[in-house]
Amino acid sequence: MKHKLNLFSAIIFLNILLICPNLFSDTNSKNINIVDINGTGDYETIQEGINAASDGDTVLVYPGTYYENVTYNGKNLTLASKYLTTGDESYIDSTIIDGNESGSCILVFQSINKGRVCGFTLQHGSGSGGDVQGGGIYLSYNYISTFYVEHCVIKNNKAVSGGGISSVACQDLYLVNTKIFENFASSSGGGIAKGDSSINVHYSSTNKCDIYNNYAPKGSDIYNHGGQMNVIVDTFTVEDPTKFYAYSREGEITMDIENYVIEAVNHDLYVSPTGDNSNSGLTPSDPLLNIYDALIKIKSDSTHPNTIHLAEGICSPSQTGEFFAVGGKDYISLVGAGKDKTILDAEHTFSVIKYINISNYKIENLTLKHGVGVTGGITVRYSNGVINNVNLIDNDIRDDYITSHLQIMQYSEAICNNVNIYTSYYEVGAVAVMFDWYSNILFNNCSIKGIKTNEQIGNFGAMTVGTYAAPVIINTLIADNYGQITSGIDAIWSGDPIYVVNSTIVDNDHCALGTIRLVDNSHIHLINTILRNEPDTEIYFHPQYNPNSATLEYCNVDGGIDAIDVYNNGTLNYAETNIDQDPLFVGGDPFSYQLSEGSPCIDAGTPDTTGLNLPATDLAGNPRIYNGRVDIGAYEYIPQAVGGDPDTSFVNKLYLFQNKPNPFKNSTEILFITSDYERVENYTLSIYNTKGQLVRRYKGRANNFSFKTKVNWDGKDSQGREVTPGTYFYKLEYNNNAVVRKMVKLK
Repeated sequence: MKHKLNLFSAIIFLNILLICPNLFSDTNSKNINIVDINGTGDYETIQEGINAASDGDTVLVYPGTYYENVTYNGKNLTLASKYLTTGDESYIDSTIIDGNESGSCILVFQSINKGRVCGFTLQHGSGSGGDVQGGGIYLSYNYISTFYVEHCVIKNNKAVSGGGISSVACQDLYLVNTKIFENFASSSGGGIAKGDSSINVHYSSTNKCDIYNNYAPKGSDIYNHGGQMNVIVDTFTVEDPTKFYAYSREGEITMDIENYVIEAVNHDLYVSPTGDNSNSGLTPSDPLLNIYDALIKIKSDSTHPNTIHLAEGICSPSQTGEFFAVGGKDYISLVGAGKDKTILDAEHTFSVIKYINISNYKIENLTLKHGVGVTGGITVRYSNGVINNVNLIDNDIRDDYITSHLQIMQYSEAICNNVNIYTSYYEVGAVAVMFDWYSNILFNNCSIKGIKTNEQIGNFGAMTVGTYAAPVIINTLIADNYGQITSGIDAIWSGDPIYVVNSTIVDNDHCALGTIRLVDNSHIHLINTILRNEPDTEIYFHPQYNPNSATLEYCNVDGGIDAIDVYNNGTLNYAETNIDQDPLFVGGDPFSYQLSEGSPCIDAGTPDTTGLNLPATDLAGNPRIYNGRVDIGAYEYIPQAVGGDPDTSFVNKLYLFQNKPNPFKNSTEILFITSDYERVENYTLSIYNTKGQLVRRYKGRANNFSFKTKVNWDGKDSQGREVTPGTYFYKLEYNNNAVVRKMVKLK
C-alpha cells in the first residue's frame, strides 16, 4: 500500500526537500511507493511502483539489481534510490537498473511536465523505438518539459544513438553529479545524444558530471544535433576534444573541462585480436585489442598524420568485443595486414565503417563483412579520402534502406582503388554501391559481382549514381548482378558525364529498363568498354523529365546501336569505332572474363592511350597494355608465353578528358583527374595557339583542387580579349607529368 504522510514519511520528505527543494513545488500529492526486491516494501519491481504512483509521488527503490526496462507512463514523479533520503553514495552503486540488453533502462515516451531520476546505476540498456535510441535513458518523441538526472552512474549501455542518454523531446534536461562512461552508440552520441535546437541540456556548474571513455563513430562522448550546447564537466575523455569526441551537426558545443582521463598520443597505434586495451598500443608487440579504443586514444593533424595498424585476424563482437560501426578521425588511416588477412566482421550488428565529416582518411588492406544498417559496409558523407585494396562481402541493409556495401554521398571525395564487392542476396530492394549528392569519386580497378534480390521487389543491381555525383569508373568489372529495374548502372540526375573506361559490364540481368538506365539529365561516356547483358537493352533513356545523353567509342556492345533505347530528345553519340561481336571470354574461375586468343576486343581499344589514366595492370594483375595498344574491357590479353613485369611507360599520372563541347563557340569545359590516388595540390593548365604562343593559364594551389576538377574556358586570353576562331592546344602539368589535347573554337 501507499505510505501516507505520517511522522516517518514526514522525516523522509524533510530530507528530500533539503536535497531537492524544488521537487514538489507544482504538486499536491506527496506519497512514497517503496520498492524492495527482497519483498519488504510495497512492491518488488520498479515498474509496479510506477504503475501505482500518481503525479508528484516518489518511487523509492531499495538496494538490489532490478532487471527491468522502466517507463514513466506519462507521470510526473521522482524515481530514486535511498541516496535521495540519506545522501549515502553507496546506494548509487548498490541500486541498479539493468536493462538486460532488451531496451532502454529508463524510457519516457509519454508527455510529462517534470520527471526525475536520482541515485541509480543504469547499465546494460540497449535502446528503444524503431530508431533504437537511449541505452541508459531515452527521452522520446512526445513533449517533456523538464527532466532531472541526478547522482547517477550510467555505464555499459548501447544504442544506435545516445548510448548513455538520448534526448529528442525534453525541453530542459538537467544533469547533476552524474557519471556517464563506457557507453556505446553505433551511429552518434556514445555518451549523450541531443536533438534539435529546441532541446536544452543543462550541466550543473556546482555538482559537475563526468563524461568519458564512451564511443560512437560520430560524437564519441557527445552528439549535438542542433543549437548551442555548453558542456561543463569535472572529467572528460581528453583535455582538448575534437569533433570526434564532441560533434555538433548544427550549432556549437563549448567545453569547460577540469580533468581528463586519457593523454591522446600523436603516434601510430597497433591493434590485434590477441591484444589488450591495457597495453600501450605503440608497437606491434604491445597492441591494443579494439579499434574503438585506438580511436579514442590516437590523435593527429595535417603535419603529422597517423595510422591504426590492424594485425592479421578477425575483429568481431563475438571474438574480440569490437563495437560497430567503426568511425574515423581526420588524418588517420585504418590499415590492415592484407585484404584477405585482416577481417572486420560486424556479425549483423551494424554497419562496418561509418565516416561522417572526416578529412584525409585512408581505409586499406581489409575485408569488411556482415554489416547491416543504412549502408551495411562503408558509409562516407561530407568526407574525403582513399579506400584502397578492400573486399566488401555479404553486407546488408536495415529496414527500407537501399545501399548494401558502399555509399559515398553529400559532397564527399573518394578514390576507390581495388575495391571488390562480392555476392549478396536481398529479400528487399537494394543496390550494392551508391554515389550521390555532388560527390567526386574515382572507382578504379574494382569489381561488383553477384548482387541479387528477390525478383518481386525492385532494386538497382550494382550501382546507383544520383544528383551530380558523376563518378569516373576505370578498369572495373560489373558482372552477374540482378536488378528488377536495372542491373548495372542506374543514373538519376547525374549532371556531369559518368565516365566508364576500359570496363567489362557483362552477364547482368534485369526485368525492366536496361543494364544502364539514364534518368533526368543523366549523361554517360563509355570508352573501351564491353556491354553484353540480358535482356536486349544495354542503355535505356528514361522518357520523363530532362533529356539524357550517352557517348560510346571503341566499345563492344551486344546488339550494337539497336540495343540502346533513346527517348525524349536524348542524345546518342555512337562512334564508328564501336563493334558488336562475341568477346570470346576464357570462362571459368577466377578470371572468367579474360579475353581468349582471337577475341575481337584484342588491340581494339583507342589507339591513343595518352592520359587515359589506366593502371599498370588489369584486374588479373597482367600488364595493362600489350602489343602497343589497349584492349577493350577490364582484362588485357597477354599470351602465356610472354608474362613478365608490367610495362608502365604508358601510365600517366593525369587523365585529361576531351573538352566539352568541342568544337565550341562561347565557352568549353576541361575536366581532369589524377591517378596517383592522392589529392592534387598544385597544377598548371595552359592554353596555346598553333604558333605555340601562350593564350591563357590556370593555376591550382593547395586546398582548391581535388583529384577531379573542372576548368571553364570562356574563349578569352589573359587580357580578357576574345580569341580568334581556330585550333588550340591545352596542356595540363602536375608533378612533372604533362598531357596535351586539341580543341577547336568556332566563329
